[in-house]
Amino acid sequence: MCQVILNFANNGFDAMPSGGCLTIRTYKEDEKVVLEVQDEGEGIMPELIEKIGTPFFTTKKNGTGLGIAVCTNIINQHNAKLKINSDSNGTSFQVIFNTLSS
Repeated sequence: MCQVILNFANNGFDAMPSGGCLTIRTYKEDEKVVLEVQDEGEGIMPELIEKIGTPFFTTKKNGTGLGIAVCTNIINQHNAKLKINSDSNGTSFQVIFNTLSS
């Protein structure tokens, strides 16, 4: 999970070249635990969101297109799901974990 947080945070900083706030938080929602990394960048165009996580897909000049693909694999190994929300005020990557029943 450290790699996931690091990658999402680096992407968030890259999305805010003029500065902004990067928020990393965890919370519980509907019996699930959520890890969220949120930036205040310009957002991701809707037609690109569905391609995020595809190996070798990148919008960065010197990107490899492997960062989020690796994150997706790590998230899947933890039986979690990735949800991406984006608009002109920024982007939020949420990793949603199912909690164990007692």
